[in-house]
Amino acid sequence: MTNPLDKRELIREAAIQVIAQLGYHYATTDKIADQAGIAVGTIYNYFRNKDEILDYIFQVEVDKRYRCYNELASRDLPALEKMRQLLTMHFQEIMENPWVGQIMVRERYAPADRQRSGIKEFIEGVPEKLQGLLDEAAAKGEIRPGDRTLVATALWGSVEAVVTKALAMDNTDEQRQLLKRAPEDLMTLYMQGLEKE
Repeated sequence: MTNPLDKRELIREAAIQVIAQLGYHYATTDKIADQAGIAVGTIYNYFRNKDEILDYIFQVEVDKRYRCYNELASRDLPALEKMRQLLTMHFQEIMENPWVGQIMVRERYAPADRQRSGIKEFIEGVPEKLQGLLDEAAAKGEIRPGDRTLVATALWGSVEAVVTKALAMDNTDEQRQLLKRAPEDLMTLYMQGLEKE
């Protein structure tokens, strides 16, 4: 008997390819089923509609970042090092699967009627984890007092802007270099600023 999780993953992977190539609007369940090599009716055994598939794509990505955050939270490291590692993981995931990155960039601000839990978790929950690390850094005296909600929001906006820029690049090597440099450069920018000492 086929494992339902395997089938959900097959559908998710097919949907990633179709949505990344065609955009959400043109990605029909028929096209997703064709890509997965299954009957379209099979999709409805696992997902009620295309919105649920999109939400599942986001939820899988959120879960990866939360697992990374939880693993880092349990380690005895400076909070800013935990943040650098979380950002590194995020950009590494985009490097390994740019199609997922395209979906996360293009589809994250879906209309309210399409914004299910996975999408909301991605655009609200991940920045909250960054703020949690900033709160920890402030409590440990690693950073000066300030509006950590603002900093976390601005940092996440910068992360999304870097991903958007990278995915628009035609040169794959340049794209990878930008994503590889991003965690360190963003940490330097936000934690040390641009002013010369």
